[in-house]
Amino acid sequence: MIARVLGPLRVTMNGVSVVPTALKARKLLAVLILNRGRVVQRAAIERELWGLDVPMSASTGIQNCVMQIRKSIGRALDGGPSDRLPKETLITEATGYRLEVPGEQFDIVGYHRLVTAAGEAEARGDLSQASAQLGNALKLWRDAPLADVPAGPVLHPHVLRLEEDRKAVLSQRVGLDLRLRRYAEVIGELHALVALNPYDEVLHEYLMLALYLSGRRNDALAAYQGVRTALTDGIGLEPSHRLRRLQQQILNCDDALEHTFLDDRAPHLVGA
Repeated sequence: MIARVLGPLRVTMNGVSVVPTALKARKLLAVLILNRGRVVQRAAIERELWGLDVPMSASTGIQNCVMQIRKSIGRALDGGPSDRLPKETLITEATGYRLEVPGEQFDIVGYHRLVTAAGEAEARGDLSQASAQLGNALKLWRDAPLADVPAGPVLHPHVLRLEEDRKAVLSQRVGLDLRLRRYAEVIGELHALVALNPYDEVLHEYLMLALYLSGRRNDALAAYQGVRTALTDGIGLEPSHRLRRLQQQILNCDDALEHTFLDDRAPHLVGA
């Protein structure tokens, strides 16, 4: 089974899609994939499919969704090399259902494997390899997670966690590139990121550093004024002490700025 959740839901077996057309069945398949190998309790399935308004016919509705998924799996397996039955792939347990398939071709598994490899590379001191591995991990993202599956109360936390993880990994990769002195290379990307995340002070800090260390001191100071305006006008807060200190060091043309700020951030990067 090939499963992709880092974007619209795409699941295939033997090159055949096994994603049902019915929305509730698609939601159930997404929950099962994100919990591969673990039993998804019937109560959790009910919450995802119906929220707080669980009908008396919920049990029948779940069984219908399971049947649709198994039917899709059966069509994909028919004539293929595997002799597994759909019921051996989507297994009925006493308290719910479990998807039992290898995860090697799940994009989320590959993503986490690359992030782990990046942490190991950084621990060895190979920052270039760590940055490359994080870049490869980010390339697996095609869109927002499960972009074509409306998330209910069970899927929503998974989606939020994946989005936050992607944001953290992206920030970590930029931090590694700065430590590799790729200042000019990340400026355009950082401009786009701070526009999407106007209150993220780490990204603004990276933008100010990249501009200053590229010889664009005035632009770095303008970037500080931009984040200060966004924070004060948007949420009524002043920039953090760390960001204000960075502005002061830029004003003072502090020669130690590159090492003090990037070295301070290093322990927070992947693998630390």
